[in-house]
Amino acid sequence: MCIRDSSLEWFLLYLNQISYYPSAMSSEIKKIYNLLFSVGFSSIGFIAAITVTALAVREVTTNPYLVGAPNALGVGGAYVGTQIFEYLQNKYSRMSALTYTFFTGGLGGLVCFISLLINSFYLLLLGAFILGIGQSATLQTRYASSFLVKENFRATALSLAIWFSVFGSVFGPRLVGQYSSTFEKMFGSELIVAYLIATLGFLLAGISVLGLTKKDSALRLPATTNKKDTSNKLDRTAKQLTGLLVINHFVMVIIMASTPLHIQDIGETIQVVGTIISYHTLGMFVFSPVLGGIVDRIGSKKISISGGVILLASCIFALNSEDMFLLHLSLFLLGLGWNFNFVAISSEISKYSITKKTNLNIKSDSFVFIGSLVAQSSLGLTYTFIGFRGLVIFGISCAVILLISLIRNSSKLLT
Repeated sequence: MCIRDSSLEWFLLYLNQISYYPSAMSSEIKKIYNLLFSVGFSSIGFIAAITVTALAVREVTTNPYLVGAPNALGVGGAYVGTQIFEYLQNKYSRMSALTYTFFTGGLGGLVCFISLLINSFYLLLLGAFILGIGQSATLQTRYASSFLVKENFRATALSLAIWFSVFGSVFGPRLVGQYSSTFEKMFGSELIVAYLIATLGFLLAGISVLGLTKKDSALRLPATTNKKDTSNKLDRTAKQLTGLLVINHFVMVIIMASTPLHIQDIGETIQVVGTIISYHTLGMFVFSPVLGGIVDRIGSKKISISGGVILLASCIFALNSEDMFLLHLSLFLLGLGWNFNFVAISSEISKYSITKKTNLNIKSDSFVFIGSLVAQSSLGLTYTFIGFRGLVIFGISCAVILLISLIRNSSKLLT
């Protein structure tokens, strides 16, 4: 009890130092701080893993068409994870769903670690799939956080959950770069340390939820949804919100996933890969609290359109792909534009789910994972035939479609 109280006091003090939130918000933050810790730990693990997974394929197989296969299976695992999560939260509680899926992610990290030890491509595929199940819990914490707080704090709570992933962007890739040579001497692979970090990160995430959730927390109760909403049909608003979220994520994935391959192919080191991915994931998460506060005050419309513009600009900068400064800038803006849209659109999905008492939060993430699965599973083929520049041009096309859709539909879909 003493440890729990002291950790909470440290956490609130930390937030007061780095954010503009008034002390009146402390009571709301206390409801979700365990979830924020879990996001921080799991993100460190997951981002460390995805930094190296495409490169790990090159260690265990010489087939260039398979470089996207583990990450694709990871996305498939995330899709399966959302279905498992929904079952567990309805039958038991959101706390149970989060705990079990986080611990499952830890198992996935261990399997990936062993796959590099024994040089097994198929075991790497299995481990990536299980890691994806764990990642589904990380993404669902944003909705779980928004469900626990007052209405005027929901976007802020959701964005705080996203923001804590900044720990992953800072520490995940950098820990890989810092300790890669040490673990190469021990195990013969400079990439294997990433999966040890993933294992520990997901285990600590599960422990955070299990050990820090208060006895009177709503997380301990089964999720409440409209019993009449048993079909998989989405109304027009739900479809459009989901479509915007899917395209936003798809653009980010096709550029981000191919970047480590491109960097390696132009002769740069694993340390450069880690640095650029750190910049990218920093852009994805660092401004989330500010964005959430703005959405709570002025709505999501202006934020989402700004996000569409930034996303398009990032793809244009990536066209000059051998300029390391522009590539760093491009990947940072790619994450930033994604973040603007992710916070704004997720906020609207959260409002819809609560108002309609439906599980759009689960369904929308499922479609996001399907889109990511397409991007990741085709990566080996598309990268081989059209290269990084070709993928960037395709990303520009998708970003233009997203921006036009946001401008046309913002008055109907976004507040």
